[in-house]
Amino acid sequence: NINLLIPDVPRLTFSSRGRNSEWLSRPFRTSVRGGGQFQEAIEEHRQELGICQGLGDVIGCAVANRKIGECFAELGNYEAALKHQHLHMDLAKSVSSDIEEQRALATIGRTYLYMCEVGKEEAQRPAEDAFLKSLAIVDERLEGKVSQRDLSEMRARLFLNLGFLYDIMGKPDKCSYYIRKSIFISEQTQLHEDLYRANVNLAGIHLRNGEHSKAIRCWEAARECARRMRDKQMESECYGSIGQTLLSLGDLSAGKRSLKKAFRLGSLQQSDRDIVRRNLKYAIKGCHLEEALSELVEGDKRGALPLYEQLGDLYCKVSCYSKAVEYYKLQLRCAQSLGRPDKELAVIHVSLAATYTDLRDHKRALLHYQEELELRKGNPVEECKTWLNMAMSMEEDGQESEEVQRCLSSALKCSREAKDSQLQRKVLRQLLVMQKKWASLEAADTEAQLAELCGGSDSESEEEEVESSEPLQESDIELSQS
Repeated sequence: NINLLIPDVPRLTFSSRGRNSEWLSRPFRTSVRGGGQFQEAIEEHRQELGICQGLGDVIGCAVANRKIGECFAELGNYEAALKHQHLHMDLAKSVSSDIEEQRALATIGRTYLYMCEVGKEEAQRPAEDAFLKSLAIVDERLEGKVSQRDLSEMRARLFLNLGFLYDIMGKPDKCSYYIRKSIFISEQTQLHEDLYRANVNLAGIHLRNGEHSKAIRCWEAARECARRMRDKQMESECYGSIGQTLLSLGDLSAGKRSLKKAFRLGSLQQSDRDIVRRNLKYAIKGCHLEEALSELVEGDKRGALPLYEQLGDLYCKVSCYSKAVEYYKLQLRCAQSLGRPDKELAVIHVSLAATYTDLRDHKRALLHYQEELELRKGNPVEECKTWLNMAMSMEEDGQESEEVQRCLSSALKCSREAKDSQLQRKVLRQLLVMQKKWASLEAADTEAQLAELCGGSDSESEEEEVESSEPLQESDIELSQS
């Protein structure tokens, strides 16, 4: 069986960007060995190479060079990897081994693909060239030399790698075309592992494009492949991805069902299991909150107020910002009708502004920051923070530099009124970054002020706000319930 060693399946992870949690696709290659093990493997393959050279075994030398190259590629030493992989190809050509030449080109293409993954644009064309040449050998020279199943497997994997490449190159039509070709061949030949890879990667692409329903269908197809292969880890990963996507769409009940299946299947790495556990915790808590809200007597605003807030916060944690906005708006109206103090209303406006920022709706975010500012009058520390947030929203919205500067100047004025040196340093740093970006002549003066405030050194460890992660016991996950 001709095994082309294509990149491993990507897993989706839940990563936090401040308040904003969003899907991030891990690189499509995940090393299964540590760096030390690859170094050991290189030494073993070098010994293998020496023995083959002594025996005059050209194909043995070619294969040993391929193995050494693969190890260097996994270590990120692409120059050394390509050197050995080209030796593999040259040796294969010297004995007219079409099979090894095809494999060499596929492996070279894969190494260039790894380089593309880390942002080396110059590797795109060589990767494409290597994959297409490898594909040409499959089509023109391997018929009758390997089984039809092996030919299908080679094509499926090359098409999938081309799909990866065109995705990186920003060519969505070509990406979709080649991944779908890979899926078609894998379905026809029942290549379950390759079909799994293709569907998982296509799901990630759909998700990135905001096509959630298509992504879920691809994960469901991948899950079926995993079930047929009896691979619980792959199946669990699919359920986890489906569950998390459903949460981001606001379907807590369906998300909970998928996440519970992922958790029950187990067979996950600890980090992935922790992600599933955390998301399941959010789903369960959200279902309880919505149930509690539905059981309130009509008009019970005091009972509803804290539930609206908790649901808004929870939907933010699962990246369902549109639902979070709905609940924060309900919280605001409820708080206003109950005559809650300005300080409390200001906090709700902050929640709405931050959530609109997550939705990249900076104009609405600014409206709520302005509402907050009115409610914060007389509190220079809070006013300063609001002006800073407004400056960042304006910057992200692409507004004129004068408007951003005005907000930062107001923030600096408030920080001085508050006599808060740490806040002053924070504002001056932000102001300096902006002035340097705009090539402002005032940057030197701001830098001098900052140096004076820091006592000649601008080295300060600012505390970062880290979301506490409450421990979740297995019993909390209602494993006994359906």
